[in-house]
Amino acid sequence: MKLSKLERGKSNINLAYFVDSNVFLELELDQEHADECEVFLNKVRKGVLRAITTGFHIDSILIIMENYGKSPSDLETFLSSLLGYKGLEVYLLSILDRISATRWMDKLNLDLDDAIAYYVMKRLNIDKIVSYDRHFDSVKDIMRLEPSQL
Repeated sequence: MKLSKLERGKSNINLAYFVDSNVFLELELDQEHADECEVFLNKVRKGVLRAITTGFHIDSILIIMENYGKSPSDLETFLSSLLGYKGLEVYLLSILDRISATRWMDKLNLDLDDAIAYYVMKRLNIDKIVSYDRHFDSVKDIMRLEPSQL
């Protein structure tokens, strides 16, 4: 996993997918789509697929895991596992990034975490998001894919 402040046009980022927090949560909470998320995330772990998420989304995963009764040890295990993902980059948001993202909330009728995902995708020229969140289906300039499609 790479932690970075990625810049538009610095690499072939358009070959990457943005990964929404619900994909990780399906696996971590052993939910309905856990198996297909595991297959997809293993491709990212091995570097077969390139993926981007944000520090904000990782933090939201941790909060939800804690709310579901996961122990500090479980949270540590999840975070440690991210270090082994060869194909994952984590975009670290600035305050200005967050301000810019809020502007998409009303424009696209998105909540904050979806607006942040959209903003980062636009900033990095990514047009595909891996997510179970159907709110992205109404956003015309990106394509939502489910893990089973990859």
